[in-house]
Amino acid sequence: MNVNKHALKLTAAVLAGTFVLYGGVAYWTGIKAEQTLAEQHRMIAAMSVFKVKSHQYERGWFSSTENTELEFNQELLGPYIGLLPENIRPLFKGSIHYHHDIQHGPLPGLLSGHFTPGSARVTTRFEMSDSTRKTLARFFGTADPITVINHLNLTGGGKLAVSVPKFDYEETLAGVKMNWRGFDLKLNYAAGYKEYQSEAVSPGFTLEAGPKGRFGFDNIRYLSDVRPGNTGVKLGTGELTVGNVSLKWNESIPYSIKLNELIHLVSRVRVGEFINPSGEFRPSNVELKNLKYQIVTSEQDEFVNTRGKLDFDTFSYNDSVYGPLKLDISANHLHGPTLVKLDEAFTRIPFEVKDPALLRKRYIDTITQQGMPLLTNDPKIMINTFSLHMPTGNAKLDGQIALQGLKESDLKTPMAFIKHFIALLNIELPRQTLENLVVAQARNLFTVDASAEEQPDLGEIDNLAKSLLHAQLSEWESQKLITQDGGQLRTMVDFRNGELLVNRTRVALPWEENEDPPPAASAAK
Repeated sequence: MNVNKHALKLTAAVLAGTFVLYGGVAYWTGIKAEQTLAEQHRMIAAMSVFKVKSHQYERGWFSSTENTELEFNQELLGPYIGLLPENIRPLFKGSIHYHHDIQHGPLPGLLSGHFTPGSARVTTRFEMSDSTRKTLARFFGTADPITVINHLNLTGGGKLAVSVPKFDYEETLAGVKMNWRGFDLKLNYAAGYKEYQSEAVSPGFTLEAGPKGRFGFDNIRYLSDVRPGNTGVKLGTGELTVGNVSLKWNESIPYSIKLNELIHLVSRVRVGEFINPSGEFRPSNVELKNLKYQIVTSEQDEFVNTRGKLDFDTFSYNDSVYGPLKLDISANHLHGPTLVKLDEAFTRIPFEVKDPALLRKRYIDTITQQGMPLLTNDPKIMINTFSLHMPTGNAKLDGQIALQGLKESDLKTPMAFIKHFIALLNIELPRQTLENLVVAQARNLFTVDASAEEQPDLGEIDNLAKSLLHAQLSEWESQKLITQDGGQLRTMVDFRNGELLVNRTRVALPWEENEDPPPAASAAK
């Protein structure tokens, strides 16, 4: 009996000690978790897209809670919200409210059946209005539309998992069917969130819009491995693969796209008001197969090298089939600290200046004042491979564009700058493709308003454009500036030391004193 009592006391003591030890570790991991999540919140608060409306963190012994409400930065996004469909705009004028349920370590997922050691397990819940939740329930039913779980490691960093469940949706009367096969994101990150590996997978999506048409994609996967460089530039790799994207649409869709605004939203650079296409997408059948994109960024001393590759098997547009495509481009010897300074400066400019004219001037001034080391450190762009098979033939391009030995004082004199500019290119293009471009441009020049009583004869315009092109190509061929073989046009461009050779033939430039180029036979090398 005494033995049993002693055993019970010993067991109770062990349990009490274990509880005290676990409680002590849980309190310590709670402090570490708060530090990690505070750093995460600072990163979110620093994003220009959002403004923090409210934030509260309540730490307990074994668990904590964090509540954050964000609102979209109307100062930045306001001009672009007007570009969106009217029923989407209210979403960007509201707020995003999320709640973190934080369980402390050393086994933070113990109560939910997870036994991985860590400082905390954070489950995120998004607060939604009744109308939003009701709308999402039409697709996801009783399942949560998004699940976010963040496992914080004991030594810093952690693993973030985001998932969106699959669903089938149908509106019988409208003939609309949607099949969404889910989405998963896994992110492993080191302490400080500066180094991470990610994998995002979307198995596919199909939309059948009754008589209007069908859209779908399959097997989208993105991988990245990013780490900070000594210069501040993010180094590593990124890779995107897409199995198939298809669109079969039976109606014309009018469009008016403000590309200058979209480019500014993505890159923070304004490019003017001259690239805003409008028109309509006519009934079409489009398909893209086996798209692959890869980018690799490395660092050597103060300089950054980056290389991008883009491939696809085929791109079909109605009866025209393009592909395969192979594109391989490198940008080498870019001054890393300057890239970081320019990025930081470009981030601030849209908040400091609103007038488009002043914005352009600020961008130019910033590049002139802070971007000079990019130009004076021998940057080089290499077109390693560009090859595209088209219905009319093959288009190919390779070569390099570079600045060599440039000094800041050379920018004061255009001719001094030009002598440091190098362009070496090998170009091949189907003659029919060039003819199609010339004909299309001629139609744009001569076609008047469709409401006018008298319309030009498109056949005459096409024949005139073709005749002019034929005459020009014949003249270039006689001057040995191009060669023609089997419907393919080929030439080489060699621009160095302010002199231009086209297909090894010297060509006088507009600013040269000798306006008449020497005869091709005597100038050829």
